[in-house]
Amino acid sequence: MINDNKIYGIIGAVIGDIAGSRFEFVKGFPKKTFKLFGADSTFTDDSVLTIAIADALLHHKSFAEALWTWGKKYPSAGFGHSFKGWLKEKDWNIQNNSAGNGSGMRISAVGFCGKSLEEVLKTAEEATVPTHNSVEGIKAAQAIATSIFLARTGKTKAEIKQYVESEFKYNLDLSIEEIRSKSGIAGYNQELAKYTTPDAIMAFLNGKDYEDVIRTAITFGNDTDTVACMAGAIAAAYYGVPVELAEQAAYLIPKDLLDVINACDGTQLSNHRVTPPNVRRWSVETIVVYGSNADDTDGEKGFSNTHISRFNHYPLKGFPIHTIGTSMDVIKKDVQDLIAKVKSEPQITFVIEDVGISKKTNLGIETMGPLFEPLKDMENVYFVKEYWNYFQSK
Repeated sequence: MINDNKIYGIIGAVIGDIAGSRFEFVKGFPKKTFKLFGADSTFTDDSVLTIAIADALLHHKSFAEALWTWGKKYPSAGFGHSFKGWLKEKDWNIQNNSAGNGSGMRISAVGFCGKSLEEVLKTAEEATVPTHNSVEGIKAAQAIATSIFLARTGKTKAEIKQYVESEFKYNLDLSIEEIRSKSGIAGYNQELAKYTTPDAIMAFLNGKDYEDVIRTAITFGNDTDTVACMAGAIAAAYYGVPVELAEQAAYLIPKDLLDVINACDGTQLSNHRVTPPNVRRWSVETIVVYGSNADDTDGEKGFSNTHISRFNHYPLKGFPIHTIGTSMDVIKKDVQDLIAKVKSEPQITFVIEDVGISKKTNLGIETMGPLFEPLKDMENVYFVKEYWNYFQSK
């Protein structure tokens, strides 16, 4: 829902996830003045599974089916060990009993869509049991969904705090310094729901507006994307997300995810089709177009996303354009082959990196732009900004 140029919906969870992604388990505690979106910012499993729950609610799918389908579509999103194990089961009806924080990070759509507190509690449990059928897993999902519901129905922070403490027995009276100090306690694991959930709610209680809430959450350190995802969802229900901020984040969200966000939130955030800085967590239905040498053993940006690396256990498919040490006739033929493939496979997303315009080749946009121009209006093709600037200059 949009009101006063603010969005009250699951985009708040997704922005928190993206903003927190590059600080996940880094050493120390990020300063609050960090740049909200950096070169390594990306959506993670938090966003993918938030979309899965929203998709289930919107299209009357079982939660298990939606989680299974989206999980398999985005295998490199950063899922925890337990969830990846569940995805390897024979079917989605085999329940998993995780006590991890995945149940709370993905639940925001339940809090935004529920018509009553009773419905929210019931639906949160139903959305949780396929993968987190444990006391702490269910409790975390219900606490986050309840906080969102109470926030969007006009309750004050004091009322939300009182209800959560009473019903879920979380201690929400820790200072920011005390929250950070928990990292040094033996046995503390912020990937567990019982630790992460109250931290996220306290980030919301301590924040002054939407952006301040997710910044506060990230300064807690450790599992920053998940804490900011949950805190951001509650803050979105309470404060709303500035539309301008949501539009900035939309550049980093693939169209299939953004379509579900728009449907759930009643928005029309634009799919800009700009290649983001980080694509390694995109769908298995993505092909990365990159520059390469003749035998495809070295390449321009995007090359590594098509090969197994420590970042990407499920490498994306690649389409090399042989730009390094090859003739223009070879380059032109490769681009023509790409155009034919794009037209024949409209269901595939093609993400074009800085092909031919990096320092490795230095062919230049004036040389490469005309070759790619036939693809500029294809809905399944993303370009780096240099290409879009070239197309718009014509």
